[in-house]
Amino acid sequence: MSILEIGIVLLVALVVIGPEKLPDVLVAVGRVMRELRLASNTVMRELTSTADDLPEVLRPYRSPDATPPPPTRTPESATAADAPPPAGEPKPPASKP
Repeated sequence: MSILEIGIVLLVALVVIGPEKLPDVLVAVGRVMRELRLASNTVMRELTSTADDLPEVLRPYRSPDATPPPPTRTPESATAADAPPPAGEPKPPASKP
């Protein structure tokens, strides 16, 4: 937020809440924001410690920068039509529907 946006929010809060209750409301908002930040930090610590315990197979997925490898086909899901022709042989013509 820019300074102008913060000023507008405070001005609206002053008009809506009133000058008597505004300090109490701002203190309560500060406490809520602190609690949310502490909860967020706790969750991040838990996720990091859990990610450190992952088996080596899953480690590439732990980093937010890592992209997962492309999915591989299992032998039972692959068909002969999916297989590329052997080297040196021409491709079969595409069938017409």
